[in-house]
Amino acid sequence: MGLFDKLFGGTKKGSNVELPEDTSFTSSDQLMDEDPFWKIIQTTKDKSGSDYEQQQKALADELGKLTAGDIMLFDNRFRYLRGRANTWELWGAIYIIHGGCSDDSFNDFREWVIGQGKAFYYKTIQDPESLVEVNTDKIEEVDWEGLGYVASTVFQEMTGQDIPSAFEENQYTTGKEWTEESDDLKLMFPELYAKYPDNF
Repeated sequence: MGLFDKLFGGTKKGSNVELPEDTSFTSSDQLMDEDPFWKIIQTTKDKSGSDYEQQQKALADELGKLTAGDIMLFDNRFRYLRGRANTWELWGAIYIIHGGCSDDSFNDFREWVIGQGKAFYYKTIQDPESLVEVNTDKIEEVDWEGLGYVASTVFQEMTGQDIPSAFEENQYTTGKEWTEESDDLKLMFPELYAKYPDNF
């Protein structure tokens, strides 16, 4: 199932919308303010009953209420937060929990972290070992991919155009680097390592 089908039930809502030929959208590096951004995220989490796939559909509905310009600002804020969470420490924590984590999976995982709401996001990036408090089934039995595509999908559905952006997301992993072949992660996250000993 494609993302359009997943979010819009197979019907492309904007496909019948005729826009003037000269309609264009200027890219921007501005971010949506944090308060409205996190309000949208919390609303979608509440409406979905914390079901991550349903949250993606709820987010599509919420973004559909915004202007195209505001969707761009939302997407910029989302990518800013995803880039901010691009740390070796957070990658190491989820690496322990899953017994491995590719760079693509880590990207998707950071989107899931954003989807859990403001308090969870900041607590997790500041103290990745706090993930030890999350129920195993909640963090292991979930497909993290999807939330990061919603804004661009809704924008394209609304306007018939790809979402433009001048915002440059941080792609560089920061923090204390670790290696798989060493005891780095065991020393960095003893509580997580103790909770998931069978992953190594």
